[in-house]
Amino acid sequence: MIDIDLVFGRNDNVIIMVFAGEEVIVLKLRMGLFAALIALLVGAGLSVTTSSEASAMQALNDTMSVRWDVEGGSIRRSIVASETAPGGAALEVRMRRRLEEVWRSRVTVPLVRDINAGDIVELRVWVRAETPIRGMDTGNIDLQLVRTSEPYDNIFSENIRPTEEGQYYTVRGTATADFAADDVVFGANMGYGRQTIHFGPIFINRVGTAE
Repeated sequence: MIDIDLVFGRNDNVIIMVFAGEEVIVLKLRMGLFAALIALLVGAGLSVTTSSEASAMQALNDTMSVRWDVEGGSIRRSIVASETAPGGAALEVRMRRRLEEVWRSRVTVPLVRDINAGDIVELRVWVRAETPIRGMDTGNIDLQLVRTSEPYDNIFSENIRPTEEGQYYTVRGTATADFAADDVVFGANMGYGRQTIHFGPIFINRVGTAE
């Protein structure tokens, strides 16, 4: 099954994301070229359809140049080649020990657009446990979109248990307050134990507004 999502990015760009199983292809076109591509497909007799959410979808992170950061102690990162991650490379994050407060060591990605109260936000990120937590067959991390200052509220927070078979995880939430772009991040809390996690492509999109 192939899914095609359209995301309206910055500077009059359209980002086309093609998902085919675990593979993802990302294309960025100027609006004029995008319109020409649609016209070419229609002229060739092909039908072009998009989801009802596509017109409202808007990228909240920089999907073409993702900046991964790490915070806290006992955590290290590096870029590694990967036979399973889409694109052939992954961010490898090594957590050395368990923490009482799991959020004190985490991976973050900044946002480039503000979020307004009522916005529905969707995260899609590829994750794999390279080395599961000892005694478990999985890793253990929290996926959050969280404010970086008081009151430290979040749009969503979901615990996942990634396996050695990487996959995309999708999480949605609705903002109950305004979040400035420089005061909110994607965060993956790593402090549940000694583990090594691979992160692949990440997409954070505004997909609509709550009625």
